[in-house]
Amino acid sequence: MYWYIKYPLIAILVMGLLGLSGLVWRSCVKNSSETEEADVAEQVAKHLAKPSTPAEGQPSAAVVEPAQPQAPVVTPPVVVGVDERLNAARQQFDRGMLVAARQIARGVLKMEGVTEFSPVWLDAVKVINDVNKKLMNSSAPADEKKFYRVVKGDSLSVIASRHYTSIGALIRCNESLQRDDGKAPIIRPSQTLSYIQGTWSIRVSKQHFLLMLYLDNQLYRVWTVGIGRENRTPVGKFVIAGKLVDPAWTPPGKYIPAGDPENVLGTRWMKLTPIEGTDPSLEGYGIHGTTEPDTVGTSCSLGCVRLRNEEVEELYDFIPEPGGSCPPVKVTIEE
Repeated sequence: MYWYIKYPLIAILVMGLLGLSGLVWRSCVKNSSETEEADVAEQVAKHLAKPSTPAEGQPSAAVVEPAQPQAPVVTPPVVVGVDERLNAARQQFDRGMLVAARQIARGVLKMEGVTEFSPVWLDAVKVINDVNKKLMNSSAPADEKKFYRVVKGDSLSVIASRHYTSIGALIRCNESLQRDDGKAPIIRPSQTLSYIQGTWSIRVSKQHFLLMLYLDNQLYRVWTVGIGRENRTPVGKFVIAGKLVDPAWTPPGKYIPAGDPENVLGTRWMKLTPIEGTDPSLEGYGIHGTTEPDTVGTSCSLGCVRLRNEEVEELYDFIPEPGGSCPPVKVTIEE
């Protein structure tokens, strides 16, 4: 009787325990699965939030960053056309910005389609000519101008010879040497003088009646000239071999002193001597002034190249005295 009651109770107890353990097992399994799912979701969220690193050679994904303040971009005005450039050059000249005006005008000469002696070329050269005339006749600074500090024992002739220039050019480039009373300028130790450094050369175009002065092979000044009538001005290469102030005129069989109404040479004379294969018999030609300024720009002389007196005086002053260690000034005359 006892065993009959005992064993059914034991069976019931065992079954209850088994059911409880299954319940616990299912609960554990369920909780573990939910935890894993939560972990996976969290990892996915983190992965999506993290910027991806592109594979090598692939473009990066866009990363949104806070906007940074940027400095405004200032674009300088660009002058494109020839007319605009020439106007800009003239405006700079009128404002006294000489070097800037010259730089713009030189840029016009290099523009595509601008040919030598064309109207545009002449307009640009006029600006360059006006600028350099001021630079040659004042102490206004420029790249080609250098400075010399006077020391005891100096003279203008010594300084001019040392720097391949002339007394006249030194006076023109330094207002401190210019005097209204006609007396010789005075220099003092520690005084600073400016001068133009470089090699001068000259080119004459007979067809265009122009004399062009170059400094280190760059066009610097231009003047209108008179040439020989009936094609009497020879072409070729020459050097300036001599300089005279108030020259006498010696046509064949005559001697006409300076100041004589028949003397047409004006106030300055620069002798031309042929070089580099030019016919050596072409002697007696020169560059000079004139007592007949209205003839400048025409074929009028016996073969020489003539300028107005005030213009030939300016050119004369910047041509170094021939001889010595100074390189000769070369002159090319072309049709």
